[in-house]
Amino acid sequence: MDLDFGRSEDRISKLSDTLLCYILSFLPTKYVVGTSILSTRWRYLWTTIPDLDFDDSELFHEYADLSDDRLEEVNLRFQHFVNRVLLLSDAPCFQKFHLKGYLEDVDHVDTWISSAIKRGVQDLKLCNWDEVHIRVPHILFTSKTLLVLTLTGVLLNVSRSVCLPSLKILNLDTVKYENGNTMQNLLSSCPVVEELYVQLWIGDTRRLLDISIPTLKRLTLFYHRESYYDEDGDQGFKLVVDIPQLDCLSLIDSVSEDFFLRNLNSLSKASIILGPTSIMANSSDGDGLRVYNLLSGIRNVKFLNVHFSFESDTNGYLLPTFHNLTELTFGGSWNLKLLADLLLCSPNLEVLTLEGNHLNDGATKSWNPPEQVPSCFSSRLKEIRIKGLFSKLGGKGYELLMVEYFLQNASVLMKMTIDYYNPYDCFCGVLAAFRKESRTCQLNLSCLKHCSVEEPNMDGDCL
Repeated sequence: MDLDFGRSEDRISKLSDTLLCYILSFLPTKYVVGTSILSTRWRYLWTTIPDLDFDDSELFHEYADLSDDRLEEVNLRFQHFVNRVLLLSDAPCFQKFHLKGYLEDVDHVDTWISSAIKRGVQDLKLCNWDEVHIRVPHILFTSKTLLVLTLTGVLLNVSRSVCLPSLKILNLDTVKYENGNTMQNLLSSCPVVEELYVQLWIGDTRRLLDISIPTLKRLTLFYHRESYYDEDGDQGFKLVVDIPQLDCLSLIDSVSEDFFLRNLNSLSKASIILGPTSIMANSSDGDGLRVYNLLSGIRNVKFLNVHFSFESDTNGYLLPTFHNLTELTFGGSWNLKLLADLLLCSPNLEVLTLEGNHLNDGATKSWNPPEQVPSCFSSRLKEIRIKGLFSKLGGKGYELLMVEYFLQNASVLMKMTIDYYNPYDCFCGVLAAFRKESRTCQLNLSCLKHCSVEEPNMDGDCL
């Protein structure tokens, strides 16, 4: 009889220390330190790991329900834990140092950040969830080794003399800037940065946001208002983006009233969500110029995803030709005039996706076909996806007219997919009766409530 039958083999302990440390580097420091009780071999293994990840919510799950006295005790325990780990750590340098939580004690935070900088940390994340923003120690901006820097809920004051010569990725989330020059000084201090993420809640003081970084390849900008200061007035907020090497742009903006997008010749992908700059803004001349300046600045893009939460088009301004555009996603409040203009200006468009049509209360829409059939319809457009077309009982007449126009004029179309929400809104028979210019086009209907139909098996009833 095999006496070892049913016993599990301890394969983990057979791994080398190097491999074990690599595995542990992906865990929060709380759990890494906890391995010290496993055996003599594991007792000090954690002290050699160069990746530290402190999160007070990981240490104390009951945090939100604590009394004030208990909360102070928990904060002291967290501070003691971080201090002990840093004291006992034998790692000569830190690859990662992440600190997340309600960081109220500025002196301790300064000490911890200084320790990480002195050990040549490469990836530093400081996330403060407390309502009071904490000031970042100046020593952070003297690092020669930082490659990735993430700051959340902090207060910055950066002088022109600082420099982060190795920084490649910079993430700034809900950061407060002590004066109007701080953000510009920080961006100027990163001579080789390639990725920038900024989430900015703007007050009524900053009028110009200028992001002109010659080395940047990826930009993500969330630009929000804290409130609408003047529902009717022009606040003069401007966004300048001058980045010759930019490849990917993601922008959510309800602040900028004017765009100056320059030298974006390398731009390949752009995702834009544009909101109104005031509660009263809608279909105004200013919004028309705003949309025109934005789209004109990204004319070289190959993949474009645009969502507008207002009804304005370019208001007569002529869009440039998007020679490189092959995939267009159009969403938000469908402005059918703007959609028609984009189709006319996109001769090489291959895939068109329409998403999330939102009709504002009291608004009316109609489909007015372009004066001439877009050139992409006869030579390039292969696929059309329409998501959430019939979102209300009975559908919308203009949507059916638009679909009919697409089918009757897209001569090389291979596939049209339509998703809708209401199972009683199945228009299989209506759509099947439309004339199709492309003999190879396959029309697929899918109800998002478990109803699906694929032509040619359409019989007018998909329930």
